[in-house]
Amino acid sequence: MGTSVTERETENKQNRMLALCVFLAFVPCAIAAIYIKADIEIASWQAFVNPIDLSALLWLGVTFFYYRSTRTKRAAWLFALFPIAFAEPVLLACLWFSSSHPH
Repeated sequence: MGTSVTERETENKQNRMLALCVFLAFVPCAIAAIYIKADIEIASWQAFVNPIDLSALLWLGVTFFYYRSTRTKRAAWLFALFPIAFAEPVLLACLWFSSSHPH
């Protein structure tokens, strides 16, 4: 009976980590929306180090840690959220590149 409690606790912990990874994938978009609504500008030197990029990297780190600890298909599918988590950082990088290197 002690093992079923341990298995249930392990499953609950994995479910919480899964939910955290999904939540963190959308944080960069939420931060970008807040920046747009508040009319906060990201300076050119902040193109690669800002809260949007750092939150995307946080998602990647937490997701990688979760995948390495579980090695399940469910954890591997979290990497399908990569385009969502890194959409804003890629757009910022493209904006920086286009403004830094005009044609």
